[in-house]
Order: sequence, then structure tokens, then C-alpha cells
Amino acid sequence: MDQALTRQKLEKLRTIVSEGDRVAILLQDDPDPDAMSSAIALRVLLGRNKLTTPIFAFTPVTRPENRTMTRLLEIEVAPADTKTLEEFDKIAMVDVEPPYFGDRLPRADIVIDHHPGYETGIAPFEDIRVGYGATATIMTEYLVSAGESVSERLATALLYGIHSDTLALSRRVTEGDIEAFTHLYPLANYNLLKRMDRPELPLGFARILSRAMRRLAVRDGLIVLHLGRVERDDLIVQMADFCLQFESVEWAAVSGRLGRNLVIAVRNHGLGHANAGETVKRLFGDLGSAGGHRNMAKAVVPLMAWRKREGTMRDKMIEVRLSELFNAAMPGEHEDSAPSPQNPHQDHNRSAYNQHRSSGKELFQRQSRKRTGQKRERTAKPDGKSLRSGGKR
Repeated sequence: MDQALTRQKLEKLRTIVSEGDRVAILLQDDPDPDAMSSAIALRVLLGRNKLTTPIFAFTPVTRPENRTMTRLLEIEVAPADTKTLEEFDKIAMVDVEPPYFGDRLPRADIVIDHHPGYETGIAPFEDIRVGYGATATIMTEYLVSAGESVSERLATALLYGIHSDTLALSRRVTEGDIEAFTHLYPLANYNLLKRMDRPELPLGFARILSRAMRRLAVRDGLIVLHLGRVERDDLIVQMADFCLQFESVEWAAVSGRLGRNLVIAVRNHGLGHANAGETVKRLFGDLGSAGGHRNMAKAVVPLMAWRKREGTMRDKMIEVRLSELFNAAMPGEHEDSAPSPQNPHQDHNRSAYNQHRSSGKELFQRQSRKRTGQKRERTAKPDGKSLRSGGKR
């Protein structure tokens, strides 16, 4: 952990917020575990509670695992609107940056994030660390540098945030992420983590899956599906995750109508040249909110904006047009990214990816052994016998 940089940032952060200021913490639409856990951590760092520093989002939490997290950890995310935000003395945002909100955001005072590709210099306080796998890692460094006591609830939230955004330490993981994960691991509640990570699937998912499978086709490593009208956003995301598991699939783009919006979820294996987050911003950024990571991204487009640009709202034509857009956005991407003996460059990419995953796990194991050794040393009796740990089971 770069504690010197973090302490410097922490001092500046605390000068931005006065004792009597009311602070709103704003999260991206449909907040994820990394965002929600980081918001709680920021509130702890500022010495605030949910009355003086509430958490807001313009759209509610929808994914089952994230809803389970809010329920088990008692996280309240209030509905946001521009007028309400204007009433606060300071507006902070974590795991997201000001351009994401467009005209909905009156101003930005504090920005802490790890996503690349956004313009900086907008807010008085900014801490953007694009090399990190999760914003929760940055917030954990703040807590450690500040000497704050991390409760079981906060540790569980932050650990799940890192786990979620790094895909269990297998994506874009750094030594800082490993150190934060290792610091939080003995403090968290493992039973709650299991319940959050494996929520029940709704029956609606089975019906949508059955209907969509009849049309599923892989073309040049790409699957594009439009599900029509859906009741929940997470069904679109789960379908994209599911499609990526099929043989020879390198990219999956799944869309659905949710209320007055067209929601598009994109997944890939992160092995080719194209970036999912940059791709959806390029294709849909002028229509609505769009962004994400190298191998997972999302766009939320008002249906009227889609109709104005594309000239149709028919479900069949939406799927056709999305297929055209994604194929045109990634010329040659699927051929380059498909594993083949004739493509040694791709073999090298895949080897580097697997090596990266292994190195992340090795780092975690090393850190865990180190902490275990330190713990045994601290709890040893004078006669050499160790005391039983009094930690949480």
C-alpha cells in the first residue's frame, strides 16, 4: 500500500469537508458491491452517519446478489434527483466519475474511483487510481492509513466489493488489492459473504433463457441477443455472463427493454484488443450512460433516443442493429482473439492472462501465510504454547 500518498490524500479530503457540512454520496445507476462498500467506508472516514451523509443513486439496486448485500448489511441507498443533491453542501462520488451523470449532476466536490477513460480536473478533490482492481481497495488503504477500526460489517462489505470487481482476484488484480483483501479477510463474516455471492435465481430467468436459446448463434466469436421486455436489469446481465461460457464465444452482448430504457450488457474474456467499456461508450455514449471495464460493460439508453438514431423500436430489428454495431466496432477482433495454433501472438496473450491469474493467487497465499505467521507470533504464550484465537468464526 502506498500509505504516503494515501495519507496526503486523506489530509486534503478532510480539509474539503467542514464539520457542519451535509454530504451526499452519489453512486452509479444500479450500484454494485464495490460502490456501496466504498460509500460506507467514506462515511466512516468522514466520521459521519447515514443522516448527515446519506448514500444516493438515480436508479435502485437490482441484481439479486447486490440486493442481498443491502439487506444483510443494512445498506440504505436513497433515490437521487438533481434538486435533492443541490441541497447538500458537498457531493461526493465513489467508483464513478462526474461525466457519467451528464446533466443530472449539479456539481462534484469529491471523486474517488479506479475506472480509466474519464476526464479529470472536474472536482476539488480527486483520487483516481486506474491501476487498482477496485475502489474498495483505495478505501481500505484510507482506513488503514487513518488508523480507523474496521467493523465486521464494513470489512465484509469491502471484501465483497474487491471480490466482485476483481472476479475473485482473477481480473486486473494488483498487489495493493491482495494486501487489502488479506487485511480484511480475518475481519469479515464468511457466512454473510457466501449468502451474498450465491443468491437465489428467479424463475423468470429460466423462462427468458428458454426463449433466447432458440435464437442463440455464434458468429466470429460473438453472440448478440435481445431479450425483449424484462422485469429486472439483472436478468440481462446474467444472460450475458451465461452466453460467455459457450465454446468459441469471445464476446457476448445482451440487451433488453427495462421500463423506458434499453439496457445492454457486454462481456468478454479480456484477451483481444478491444475494450468493452470503451466500446459501449463509443457506440452508445451519445444516447445514454455507458461505460465499464475491459471485459465487462453496460449501457442504459432511453428507448426514445434509440428510436431517434436508429429509426426503430421493434425487438427483432434491435437485435439485428446491435449485431451490426458490435461487428463493425471490432473488425477482426474475434479472429485475433480466438485461440489458434496459427496465431502465436494470441497464445502468448492467453498464457500471460493465465500467468496473471496465477500470480494473483500466489500473492494472496503469500500474504495469508505472512499474516498467519504474525498472528501466531502475537498470540504465543511465554512457554511457547499458542493461545486460541478469539476472533470471529
